[in-house]
Amino acid sequence: MRATVFTLLVAVPVLLIGWMVWHARHAPPPDPAQEVVAASQPRDEDARLQDLLRLPLAGLSAKGGVTLYDAKKLFDYIDGAAPIYIERHFRRLAAAELGTADGGELTCDVYDMSTPADATSIFTVERSPAAKTPSDWPEALTGPKSFVFREGRYYVKLTAFDGKAEAVLPQLARELKGRMR
Repeated sequence: MRATVFTLLVAVPVLLIGWMVWHARHAPPPDPAQEVVAASQPRDEDARLQDLLRLPLAGLSAKGGVTLYDAKKLFDYIDGAAPIYIERHFRRLAAAELGTADGGELTCDVYDMSTPADATSIFTVERSPAAKTPSDWPEALTGPKSFVFREGRYYVKLTAFDGKAEAVLPQLARELKGRMR
């Protein structure tokens, strides 16, 4: 009896491995066209995300380049809030520091949340009780030195560091929204 059990324990894995090797050799080759599409899709989405922040934009200048963050690097940028975004299917963040002609400074964060439903979800969760909704834009919120909105799969946070930059936030938000359509 022991010999039979031992033989089965040795033979089954050997036969299984042999079958997997044979099957792999006889499988059809992968379609190179599908591999190219799969490989280029995230790059295309990243390029579109970066393109949303290309200048000129609301008369602002760049204080540096556009930085992209994936889920792992998001923790470096927003620390403890990252899980809230990741749970809602965060795909990528494009962040830029911008300046006004008169010396004001602001940050522009465009979150690609994968789907419009995910963007709506983070918009709802992040809503501050003190935020106000502009009368002509129900998908936007304003607060002291901030303007937040959602459009399609994107969730956008604009944060001014001074009154000069705060004055340009509505114009910047409208230009970004127009680019997202």
